[in-house]
Amino acid sequence: MSGHEGSSPVTAVLSLTVFLAFLLLATQTLVHLYATTAITAAAFDVARGAAAEGRGCVAAGPHGTQRAEDHLRRRLGRFGDSVEVVCTDDGESTALTVRAPTPARVIGGPMRLGDIERTVRVRTEVVR
Repeated sequence: MSGHEGSSPVTAVLSLTVFLAFLLLATQTLVHLYATTAITAAAFDVARGAAAEGRGCVAAGPHGTQRAEDHLRRRLGRFGDSVEVVCTDDGESTALTVRAPTPARVIGGPMRLGDIERTVRVRTEVVR
């Protein structure tokens, strides 16, 4: 016996496959988390800008909502084409809700990460 009992190409291939599967899972999770962070940051910036104007989204009419949506899409770049934006204003605060499909495409079925949905609420500034 040469002392190599139990080692085989089958074991090596299976080990490599499991390692690559975990690496793929980790990578796709990081892509999803990065997209979530980017959407949250962009939504906060746009909501803060709309609230700082003192008019919010809805009080400025449909042009205010459209302007906020266009600004968000510009900040997100090409990924902004797939987002859905809802901007609401209750007089005291401006809320911006963003929904987008996750860019992590490989994971599906029971391990699906789900779509990204973030709501950012910022108090509206009023000059007195």
